[in-house]
Amino acid sequence: MEEKIRPCAVAGQFYPDEKKELEKMVENFLKEAEIPEIEGEVFGLILPHAGYIFSGFVAGHGFKLISGKNFKNIILIGDSHYEWFDGVSIWEKGFWETPFGKVKVNEKLAKKILSHSKRFFVRDSAHLFEHSLEVQLPFLQKVLEDFEIVPIIFGSENKDWKDLARAILNSMEKNTLVIVSSDLSHYPSYEIANQVDLKTIEAILKCDPQKFSKKIEELKEKFPDVDTFACAQDSIKTILEISKEKKAKAKLLKYQNSGDTLFGDKFQVVGYSAIAFYT
Repeated sequence: MEEKIRPCAVAGQFYPDEKKELEKMVENFLKEAEIPEIEGEVFGLILPHAGYIFSGFVAGHGFKLISGKNFKNIILIGDSHYEWFDGVSIWEKGFWETPFGKVKVNEKLAKKILSHSKRFFVRDSAHLFEHSLEVQLPFLQKVLEDFEIVPIIFGSENKDWKDLARAILNSMEKNTLVIVSSDLSHYPSYEIANQVDLKTIEAILKCDPQKFSKKIEELKEKFPDVDTFACAQDSIKTILEISKEKKAKAKLLKYQNSGDTLFGDKFQVVGYSAIAFYT
C-alpha cells in the first residue's frame, strides 16, 4: 500500500526550502532565545505561524523551552486559513514532509481523537495548503527526536473546541505536547498592537476560555478597526480548556510584533507570542 504523504506547501515562502539555509535560520533563532525558568512540567505551547523572518524569533523561545525533552507525541492545532468547513479535520496517518525529512503521524492517537465526535473527520484538503501547522515542524525536527504528530484543523468557529479539549484530555498519553498555532492582532499600528496584544495575553494567562472570549469581545468593541485579535481563537480556547481542567499555569515566554523585525513596518503589524502551559 502506498504511503500517505502530505508534501511541503509553504517551503520557499514561509521558510527556506534549502536544507542548510533552513538549518542555519532555525539554529540562530534557538540560539538567540532567552527563556524564563518554568517550575513544572510543560504540556502545551501557543506559538506564531508567520514567515520565519517575522515570527521565527518568537517561536524559537517556545521550541528552546522543549529542546531535548522526551516528548513523543505532538498534537498540532490550528484554525483554517484556506478552507471553510463545518467541523474539525484530523490528518490520521502517514507522513508530513519538510526539507529536513518526513515526520510520522501517530495513527493510533489520531484515530482515538477522531472517535470522540462525529464532527471530527478526515478532510485532507483542509491541510494541504494550510501553513499554520507546517511551519512548526522544522523547529520540532531540530529540538526533538523520535516524535510523531497529530495535525488538527478547525474549519468553523465556536462549535467544537470544548469537545476537542475533552477528546485530547481523554486521549493524552505520557510525553504528549499540545502546540496551538496562532498569531495575535492583525494589521493595527505598532502602538495599538502592543496595547491590545498585552490585553489578549493577560486573558490567555488566566487559563480560562470564557475569560479569554470575554476579553476578545471587549477588544472588538473598543478597537473596531483591528481585523482580528487572535487568528486561531478556537485552538486557543482548546488549550485553555485543557489547562483549566488540569489546573495548570501559563507563562509568557516572548512577545513582539512584525514592527519589531528588520522586515516589518510600524504602520500595519501582526502580533506574535510564545506562551507555555505547565502543571
